[in-house]
Amino acid sequence: MNNSLSIVRLRDVDLNLMRRMLDMFGEAFGDRKSYCEHQPDDAYLNNLLARDDFIAIAAVSGAEVVGGLAAYELRKFEQARSELYIYDLAVSEAFRRQGIATALIEALK
Repeated sequence: MNNSLSIVRLRDVDLNLMRRMLDMFGEAFGDRKSYCEHQPDDAYLNNLLARDDFIAIAAVSGAEVVGGLAAYELRKFEQARSELYIYDLAVSEAFRRQGIATALIEALK
């Protein structure tokens, strides 16, 4: 993995990184319409990033978000436990095969 790479858990103060991660998802998934064209307003994203049951982790190289993971904690009903579900996981094409996705999953653990 690239030594200049940082893995960052996004919080409500990381609105700019979250928007760059959304742009990266749109590019990586070939779905700019869903991820880029109708992004939520700042208040919505700040609220989401402040929640304990939503986890956003970005892989950052320089000023560029090159990978990202979004996960949700689901509180279960059959037992007093919860599970994490990875909703989105992507790495920019130029940065693939460098262990970034693995690093994002390890950060989630």
